[in-house]
Amino acid sequence: MEFTLGKLLSITAAKYSNKTAIIFGETRYTYAEVEERANRLANALMNMGLKKGDRCAVLFYNRAEWLEVHHGLAKAGIIVVPVNFRFTATEVKYVINNSRAKAIIYEESFSEIVEEIKEDTPSLAHYVGLGEEGKGINYDECLRSSSSDNPEVDVRENDPLLIGYTSGTTGFPKGAVITHRKLVTNHLVFSKEFGGINCTDKMLLIMPMFHGNSTWFVQMVALNGGTSVVFPSTGFNPEELLRIIETEKITFTSLVPTMLTMILNLPEKIKNKYDVSSLRMLLSSSAPIMSKTKEDTLKFFEGIDLYEFYGATEAGIVTLLRPVDQSRKARSVGQVVVGQEVRLLDESGNEVPVGEIGEIYVKGICVVLDEYWENPEATSEAHREDWLSIGDMARMDKEGYIYLGDRKKDLIISGGENVYPTEVENVIASHPKVYEVAVIGLFDELWGEKVHAVVELKSGEVVEEQEIIDYCRDKLAGYKIPKSVDFVEKLPKNPTGKIVRRTIKEQYSERTVNC
Repeated sequence: MEFTLGKLLSITAAKYSNKTAIIFGETRYTYAEVEERANRLANALMNMGLKKGDRCAVLFYNRAEWLEVHHGLAKAGIIVVPVNFRFTATEVKYVINNSRAKAIIYEESFSEIVEEIKEDTPSLAHYVGLGEEGKGINYDECLRSSSSDNPEVDVRENDPLLIGYTSGTTGFPKGAVITHRKLVTNHLVFSKEFGGINCTDKMLLIMPMFHGNSTWFVQMVALNGGTSVVFPSTGFNPEELLRIIETEKITFTSLVPTMLTMILNLPEKIKNKYDVSSLRMLLSSSAPIMSKTKEDTLKFFEGIDLYEFYGATEAGIVTLLRPVDQSRKARSVGQVVVGQEVRLLDESGNEVPVGEIGEIYVKGICVVLDEYWENPEATSEAHREDWLSIGDMARMDKEGYIYLGDRKKDLIISGGENVYPTEVENVIASHPKVYEVAVIGLFDELWGEKVHAVVELKSGEVVEEQEIIDYCRDKLAGYKIPKSVDFVEKLPKNPTGKIVRRTIKEQYSERTVNC
């Protein structure tokens, strides 16, 4: 049997047909229902003329349909292109044009964006709308009018499954092509490493479901016959999380340190109102947890197994910090997981000594990147022979535990989302009164880092901070917009005239220390 996502869902559905697969509010689908709906979606798209290898963009908030969409497209051999729902129309248009998607499945909330990009996305031939107000073909009508038979498509395990668009250092995201086999292999290793995800587990999916984290977990839970409970994506509400844990008897969830901070900052009366004793496992990613936050988390969620993991869209899971190491290896992201290898290299490609900072390169069975979509140059740049660069810097101790250091190319991680300064700088630099700009990440207690812009204005110009922030609103996703702006007479530069972000960050660090 070919190792494909669609076939593996069929096996799970046959084994756990009447078991609840996914929950979103009042919507509940059994595995049998998800299997049938996935088949109907696959057949509907094929009836429209889509075929194996074509791309289909998906743009909607967290909801139960994500599971059937992933598996339905997988069954038809159609490559899914998840679109970040925070993207502006310009950003959505880029992803669709770059992938040359033939169809888009979108929620009615995004009807205006879809209408706005229609004239500039020539590859799009079919618009499938979720909800009563969708202006394209109605999603539910598509399912009702198509066959529930398993589609007869020769999908192979090394065929592309999805194209995940990652933030780009040049201001444009790159499409990471991931095959069925590589992603499923990652899921199996992930399941094993986290204490064994099984059919009795109920996972609360909190991260946006276009995001690698929730994409991995909703599929992983399905492969193991567990139940996924979907958290709304209309803004993180810490009390609502506690309520769902109690009501649904959640056994594990994955979140980022910012969310933990928000939970712990709730009034004691609210925190103690809910029974969270069903939670056996909590996973944290995107940034190491601060020591005080970790201590308070273990105190509040008494008896849980706390894991921290490090990975990337392209690399899958790379390292894991297990419960037994939480106290003795503070600020570490753990050891390399089974099936993976990591090397820390200097700029010449030599391994750095133990304890010194080097660039992370990874190789192994969990590395999911096949290539960057129609971008051989980016694919080549990301590799040294068969080792993949994640783009982060780290050091390793004598026991093989990894500690993240300064990020290569000044990546900012704000609330678990990656922000590349160049993209933000390109927008601010287009302001008619701006001469030059540098964007850096500054420490923020809630978000981990906040996006901060340092602006040099054109001679004689005067601009207020809020004007720069407002200027970015319709040009960038919300998490990329600067939270603060400073104005300077001259930005620091090296002898070649290049702005030196490191010097700017050091200046802000000195201010913090002196305070």
